[in-house]
Amino acid sequence: MKATSNTSPLIALAKIGRLKLLKELYDAIIIPPFVKVESVDKGKALGAADALEIQKAIDEGWIVVAELTKRQNEAVQRLTDEMRIGSGEAEAITLAKELRLMVILDDKEARAIAKSWGLEYAGTVMILYEALVKKLISYDELIDDFAKLTKVMWISTDVTTEILSKAKKVNK
Repeated sequence: MKATSNTSPLIALAKIGRLKLLKELYDAIIIPPFVKVESVDKGKALGAADALEIQKAIDEGWIVVAELTKRQNEAVQRLTDEMRIGSGEAEAITLAKELRLMVILDDKEARAIAKSWGLEYAGTVMILYEALVKKLISYDELIDDFAKLTKVMWISTDVTTEILSKAKKVNK
């Protein structure tokens, strides 16, 4: 099963040393051009280690940069004009719809669009939870990863409470 992703989940997972969970959960991640620019090209220019990690995954072939068609680019333009989401989110959602893939997004508005389009979606936090469910990480590792994640991205108290509650049940 493949998935497509926006920028922030890639960067966040790379920063906490968990990018490879995407490979273990989905085999391949397809990213649009803008996401590659944001996560790799701009990151490399800043000397960010996470950008090198994402580039390594591209070089290994399990993160694939997709080219968008003219029609897809037009759909992206409509989304960014009308829905107040970024280009990366718009491209990722458009790719997910076209390729019938799950999309990994953290932006609330982008997830609402994905939901309205009938797309399956997950955020960075859910990736960690799924890894726990599939026994790719332990409960203790999930707690450690959560602590690391809160240093690189904002996570609402409600989400934290919900996921940790679910994780405790899985851990029993």
